[in-house]
Parts: sequence; structure tokens; C-alpha cells
Amino acid sequence: MRYSFVYPGALHIHTTYSDGSGTFPQVIAAARAAGLRWIIITDHDSLAGRPYAGWHDGLLVIVDHEISPERNHFLALGLAKVVDNGQPTQQFINEVYANGGFGIIAHPDERVANSFKGCYRWDDWAVHGPQPRASHSVGIELWNLMSDWGEHLTSANCYVHFFVPTLGLSGPTPATMAWWDRLNMRGQRTFGVGGVDAHAFKQRVPWGEVEVFPYRWLFGTLTNYVLLAEPLHTDATTATQQVYTALAEGRSYVVNRLEGAAPALSFTASRGDECYTLGDSVASAPGPLLIEADVGANAYVRLIADGKVLTSGVRHLRQSVVAGTVYRLEAYIGGKLWLFTNPIYVTG
Repeated sequence: MRYSFVYPGALHIHTTYSDGSGTFPQVIAAARAAGLRWIIITDHDSLAGRPYAGWHDGLLVIVDHEISPERNHFLALGLAKVVDNGQPTQQFINEVYANGGFGIIAHPDERVANSFKGCYRWDDWAVHGPQPRASHSVGIELWNLMSDWGEHLTSANCYVHFFVPTLGLSGPTPATMAWWDRLNMRGQRTFGVGGVDAHAFKQRVPWGEVEVFPYRWLFGTLTNYVLLAEPLHTDATTATQQVYTALAEGRSYVVNRLEGAAPALSFTASRGDECYTLGDSVASAPGPLLIEADVGANAYVRLIADGKVLTSGVRHLRQSVVAGTVYRLEAYIGGKLWLFTNPIYVTG
């Protein structure tokens, strides 16, 4: 199947219905100004904003919630009610999937608590989906922008990192990426996303009050591009299902637009007349697969096979492979991670 339609969006967003500073109309206006076509708002333990779900002048607004115990936060998607956050982690995940939803593990590798944020680490990495896991798809927030920035914040660098925020960003942690690769290599389908964790916190500083960081700015950072076979439907319920299906199937990639504009990405694996792309499963068969990639910019590109760098190049890659189960791309600009894709899977 050809996935010819690509739609940029952002997820992990908070409003005044939890601890964000922006109202729904303000958040919607900021997302439209940033050129997004869909957003997923996940206020903490609340679906109060659900009346705003739907189309807003070309922007699809999806409203779900973040299950927010003291640790182990989980973006619960596609549910009709709020899940009790007082349950053990495995139990609330099971409830999400038992009720027809799915979810994303949020900021799993947090290690630092400071004056800006707490530490909301995912405590037990043996818990990574519903029981039984079976064929259920689960997401990991590989890169959470505000968590990353907050992890690097100190009293000595806080003003410098506020005015030059890229100095406080290092990208997904190696431990998170390794965990993601291990799960996919074991056949436990796990899709990766980038989350902005937008709050637009208001903070007091010596010269008054500042916003850390505005929604408009955040919506120009980590952007998830979903691949669809058809245009987003005019019916909001159908369009929401299109976005959720693309995410759950791993038909998406993430671009940090702070480092460069969004590309027209091409990433395929082919054998004869058969051609596969992000999220596809390729049956192993005699003969090699040809993997080709073009990230649309002069970035340093790496092909990752089963968690290890197989080959690299500038902008383009072309590699014949005969072994491996999980292939994905990473691309860097100026030594900083700029783009990462979900995998193509080889099965059998």
C-alpha cells in the first residue's frame, strides 16, 4: 500500500484543565500558527476538554488524558473515561487496553528533580505493555522536549538555557533507545514518538514573569509526521482513528524542527516488485532486501539494524541486507539528532 499523505502533529500537551497555562482556544491557535494538522491534548487525569475535540479550521484536535501517579506516567489514548491513577502500573495499563484504548509510556528515563520539575521516571522497565502483551502495540515517548530541557537545568545555567534552549537539549537517552530496540527485536511492537510536554509554565524571575516556553514555540520543535494512505477525513472521529492507527502501526517519524525544516522523507525496503516502508512487516525470504533512504536534507544519516549502526552517509543511503529484524533511521545536523523513524520489521 502507498502512504502518500503526510501530516505533521504534536502530542503530550497540557491546558488550564490541568497544569498548563493556556486555554484550549489559545493552544489551538498556537498549533495552527505552527503549521500543525493534528494535536493530541493529554491533560493530567482529566477529559474535561473533550468538548473541544474535532476540526478547528484545518487542525484536528484530539483530547485524551495522561495517567499521572507519582511516577510512571502513561498517555492513555482512545478511551471514554479517565483511568484511576491510584492503581499499580501494570493494572492501569491493562485497564486501558481492556477498554479498547492504547497508550504511550511518557518520559521513561527521567533522573533529575529540581526547582523546575519533579522526577517522573518509569520505574520498572519490565512493565512495557498490557498482560498478555500478545500483538498489542505500545508507544514510548523516546524524546520528551521539556523533560530533556529540565533534566539539564541548574541554578548556574537556567538563564542561558532559557534564552538559548537548544543548549539544554541532548535528545533521547541511550538507555531509552536501547530499550526500544530490544522490545522491537523481541517482536513486541513498540512505536516511538516525540512529545513536547507543553505547559507554557509561568515562572517568576527577577524582572517579572516569563513563560517557559510558549505553546507556539514548542509546536515548532518535536513534530510527529504520520503517514496515511488517504487524506485525513472530514469527519473528526474518522480522522482521529486515522491518526491513532498510523501511530499504533509505527507509520510515523519525528523531526526536531529546531535543527531544520521538515523533510520529504523516503525510507523503503524492497525485494523485486515488493516495496515496504515505516511500520511494515517484511517476510524473510531467499535473497537480499534493498534498503534505500533519502531524508531530504544534507544531514548525516545512520541506518540502525537491531540496535547497531549498519551503515551511514550524507542525505542518501542505499544498502543491501540479508540479516536483521528491525531497521530504522536516525539523522543528525551539526552533531545533534534531527530526525528518527519508526522501524521496518523483518519477520519469519
